[in-house]
Amino acid sequence: MKKSMKNPPAKPARKGVWISPDIFEADLKPAGWPDDPDLRNGVEWLLSFVKPDDWKKRRFAALQRFVDSIAGAGDDSTGKGRFFDERDQIAWYLFLGQAFLDHPTIYDFMYGSRVVPVITSIGRDLELLQGVGGVDARVRRMVGPEKGQPNACLFELLVAAAYRREGAEVAFLEERPGVAKTYDMDVSLGDINWAVECKRLEGGDYTEAERTRAKELWLPVARVFHTRGLNVICTTDFLVELNSVPNDYLARKAREWLDAGALLPLTWSDDISVGRLERLDLGPLQALLATDDVAMSSSRMHELLTGRYKQNAHIISSLLVKFANNPVYVTSCDAGCVFDWESRGEAAIDKKARDIFKRLADGCAQLPSGLPGIVHIGFEAVDGLDVEAVRHGKVMHSVSQFDPGDKALEYVYVHWLAPESPPNTAMAFDETCHWQAVRPTRPRPLEGGFLLLPPDAESRDGVHWRPRTH
Repeated sequence: MKKSMKNPPAKPARKGVWISPDIFEADLKPAGWPDDPDLRNGVEWLLSFVKPDDWKKRRFAALQRFVDSIAGAGDDSTGKGRFFDERDQIAWYLFLGQAFLDHPTIYDFMYGSRVVPVITSIGRDLELLQGVGGVDARVRRMVGPEKGQPNACLFELLVAAAYRREGAEVAFLEERPGVAKTYDMDVSLGDINWAVECKRLEGGDYTEAERTRAKELWLPVARVFHTRGLNVICTTDFLVELNSVPNDYLARKAREWLDAGALLPLTWSDDISVGRLERLDLGPLQALLATDDVAMSSSRMHELLTGRYKQNAHIISSLLVKFANNPVYVTSCDAGCVFDWESRGEAAIDKKARDIFKRLADGCAQLPSGLPGIVHIGFEAVDGLDVEAVRHGKVMHSVSQFDPGDKALEYVYVHWLAPESPPNTAMAFDETCHWQAVRPTRPRPLEGGFLLLPPDAESRDGVHWRPRTH
C-alpha cells in the first residue's frame, strides 16, 4: 500500500553564505589586473579534460566551500578546517588558477601560492608536455577518478616536462590495476632509455594533529576573553610536543594574567613553553580598514594583527568582523583574540621532518629489471625552516646509504618545493633539489633538477632554508 503526501516537508534551508549562481559572469577583475599567459595555458589545458557543465558545478562548489569556511559557516566533517572538499581537490586547484587570472577578488592568496606556480610551470612547458606519450590519459584520470588526490599527477607532469626540456622523449606507462604496479614513465635521452618513478610525499598526520591540539588549548581561553570584552594576543613557542601540554596550561596563564588586572603583558618561560600574553592592538588593522578591505584569510591580515610577517606562520584568530559585500574580505573589525604559536620542541621537529626512505624504497621496488632507473621524490616544505634543516640530514643519510638490491637505480632526485604568500606580493616560491648517485654507470640526465623555476629565475648555491650570504 502506497502512501501519498500532498505536501511533502520542505527541505531545510542551506546553512552558509548565499552566493549568486551567476557570480562568475560578473566582472571580478580590478582595472589593470595583468594576465599570465603561462598560467592561462595551464588552466585551460587541464580544464579541456573536464566537461564544461561538470566544471560549472564543481567550480561553484569550490567557491561555496571556500566562502563558507571563511565565514565560519562551513560543514567540515573532517575537522581539519580545510577551505576545500578533499574529495575534489583538483577542482579547488583549478578554481584558484582561474580566480587568479579572472576573479582575483575571490582568490585565496595563501593556498594559491602553493597551486598557481605549479599550474604556471605546466602551462610554460605545455607544448613539450603535449608531446608526452599517454599524457592525455594521465590527466584525464587526475580530473576524474583521482580528483581527490591530484598532487601525484601534477608532480609527474613537472618531472616529465623537466626531461622534455633536456630534449628527451617521454611516455607515461599505462596503469595495470589489480595486476602489478608499474613505474611512471619511460624516458629516452640520446641512446639511453631510463625508467623513471615519481613519489609525492603528502603532508603528515602529525602536523594536522598539532593544529588540532593548538585549537583545543586556545579556543576555550579565547572564548573567555571574548565574553569579558578583551582583545588579546598570545604568542607561544612550545618546547615540548603539543600532545603533552596539559589541557589547562594556557587557561592557567590566562587566569594569572586576569588576576593581575590584564593591563601589563604577562611573560613566562618554563619547561613547556616561552610565551607572552597581552592586549591586542587592533589599531593598525582598523586604520587600514578605514580605507581598504582586507582578505580574511591572508598573510596581510596576520601581519596587521601580530605586527610582523612570518613565513609558515601558525596563527589562530577569532575576530568580530563585518564582511564586505564580497565575503572573502572584511570591512571592519571590532574585537579579536589571536594565538601566534610555534612548535619548537626537538621531538616535534623530528617527527615533522619526515624522511623519504619509505618512498624511496617503494619507488625503487616499482622499477623494472634491466633498465637504468631514476626515482624522483617531491614534497612541500611548509612546516618551517627548522624542520627542513633536520629533514635534510635525514634525506642525505637515506639516499647515501640506500641499497637498491637487484634494481639498477642510478640516481635519486629529491625536490623541496617551498611556496610563500608574502603580504606585499601575490606569491613567492623557493625550490631546492638534491641529487644523489646510487649506482651510476652514465651521466645523470638532469643537470640541475629544478622543476618549477623558470629559466631566467635567479638561483643561488645551497638550500633555501639557510640564510643568504653576501
